[in-house]
Amino acid sequence: MIPKLTYHPGRHGLHHAGPLGNLLLLAALVTVGIASPSLVLKLGALVLIVAAASLSGETPRVFLRSLRFVVIFAAILFVAQAVSIREGATLFSIGVPVTSGGLTAGAEMALRFFVILAASFLFVLVTDPDRLAHLLIRLGIPYRYGFALILALRFVPFFRGELQTVREAQAIRGIRPSVRSLSGLRRAIRYTFVPVLVSGLLRVDSITMSMSGRAFGLHKTRTSAEPLRIGGADALIAALGLGLVGLVVLARRFAWP
Repeated sequence: MIPKLTYHPGRHGLHHAGPLGNLLLLAALVTVGIASPSLVLKLGALVLIVAAASLSGETPRVFLRSLRFVVIFAAILFVAQAVSIREGATLFSIGVPVTSGGLTAGAEMALRFFVILAASFLFVLVTDPDRLAHLLIRLGIPYRYGFALILALRFVPFFRGELQTVREAQAIRGIRPSVRSLSGLRRAIRYTFVPVLVSGLLRVDSITMSMSGRAFGLHKTRTSAEPLRIGGADALIAALGLGLVGLVVLARRFAWP
């Protein structure tokens, strides 16, 4: 079963850390993907992501299958860079010459894209959105924006569930909307998009009335039921993130391959 893009509760690996440690690790991995000129370091970051996912309860095979569209797009980026860049020695030809510089640039672009997306996906899987919002509020972000973040993350599985319900209702009624033609696209909008949108608007309306009944936004600040704690797991992950950033600095200074 392919994991959905939502938080998976657990008691292993990165689940032991709080949102602060996971956020620091995400920032470090994104730094590796964007700022590191070393392909070896990017590959190491990718291996670290898969290992962290495995320790957190996601099997490597299922985790990588969940990123199959990312892999496809990364492969497209690799091919586009490989056939469009002419720097370096020509290695072979496929109608257009493929050079060593093109292959290097393609691998760098593909790995950069893959590391950033894989790290972001892992962060979503292991980070409780409620605790993340509370952390951001404690760090000074207005609690209205924190609550908006919680709602946005909560609505992702809601819309997925509503879409599944609509599709099951369509199957019962013998409706199979397709987007392969203009008329099929209109039918898909009418029978799929509109019901899901109406259901979402009804849910938003009920949430708005509930917030108004509880005087949400009356005070400039609000207290949190859960204090901000930094445990040993957070410190360990923060140290790992600092180590990754240090490796990026060394790779840029000494031009690691």
